Amino acid sequence: MNERGVNRQWLLRRHPVGRLAASDLQFHQGQIPALAEGQLLIRVLLVAMDPAIRAFLSPRPGYRPAVEPGAPVTGMVLGEVVASRCPGRLIGELVSGFGSWSDHVVGSGAQFVPVPLELGQGPSGDLAAYTHVLGSSGLTAHHGLTVVGALATDDSVLVSAAAGAVGSLAGQMARILGAKRVVGIAGGPDKCRLATSRYGYDACIDYQAVADLGAAVRAALPEGADLCFENVGGAPLQAALDVLRPGARIVLCGMISQYDADGPVPGPPNLWNLIVHGARMQGFRIAGLLNDRSRSREVLGLIDQWLRAGRLHYDIDLRDGFEQIPQAFAALSTGQHRGRLVVRINTAQAASAC
Repeated sequence: MNERGVNRQWLLRRHPVGRLAASDLQFHQGQIPALAEGQLLIRVLLVAMDPAIRAFLSPRPGYRPAVEPGAPVTGMVLGEVVASRCPGRLIGELVSGFGSWSDHVVGSGAQFVPVPLELGQGPSGDLAAYTHVLGSSGLTAHHGLTVVGALATDDSVLVSAAAGAVGSLAGQMARILGAKRVVGIAGGPDKCRLATSRYGYDACIDYQAVADLGAAVRAALPEGADLCFENVGGAPLQAALDVLRPGARIVLCGMISQYDADGPVPGPPNLWNLIVHGARMQGFRIAGLLNDRSRSREVLGLIDQWLRAGRLHYDIDLRDGFEQIPQAFAALSTGQHRGRLVVRINTAQAASAC
């Protein structure tokens, strides 16, 4: 535990307008939380930076209650159990779940599930992989493609945010599972180069470099798309709607384009194409799969086989220090990161360094 019994936290100072600024957050030192019956006390080791966290910081309705000013910011964390009042859960166990940006968090046994350490003993053996390819990112990509998107052999697939944490895995998994053509959309030449050279995409469109994104997507998918894995919304979703094949499916995984918006965001004007082509668009959350331990272990076992065979690649942008969390999260909006962005917390570090 922290030697002084101090629990560092990042609190929300105020609801941000537009991109999250460092001034929207407040560094706070409190006490390590008390443990109630049925709970675990977890020393946080890794904090994953997810774009969806920005949505939780807005007062607009969402699938989680908004974080109120004065409350700690929350996201996916990985840590070690340092005290347990939960039957069957042991000190020293590594767990992951949804917790606050803090040195220590408290939660139930259901909230924090054991990290599948029996996986990842091959090329995927680093701990941060369990926040990414062997964790929520891998499960999200696989579930979105196979269950929500009903990916079929010889499908043509379009993925936005193709070099992001989920998109980089979705493109590769689509290829492994038999897709005929996989096209990505990403921001900047470096990310597009990664998408085609490392993540298995046949082509990647740099939305920052094209005057007409819709025309570029149509050129890359002249026969249309059977499955669109949507992480961004806005212009990429509008472009996707114009290349739908009959019976196409649109998987709504995220809406990055809307998270920093400080007002209403216009929706695509071409939703009529869903009717024209008999297509469907469906959103999903990964929470149910994370709680289904048997099914999630099954999927992660398959992903681990792909990793060991060298068929699946992943990148983690690992940054050190509790004080780096605001800057790391800001990098999500600017694109100044590669793959999954994770902060490693050093709980022995002096709190005064913040």
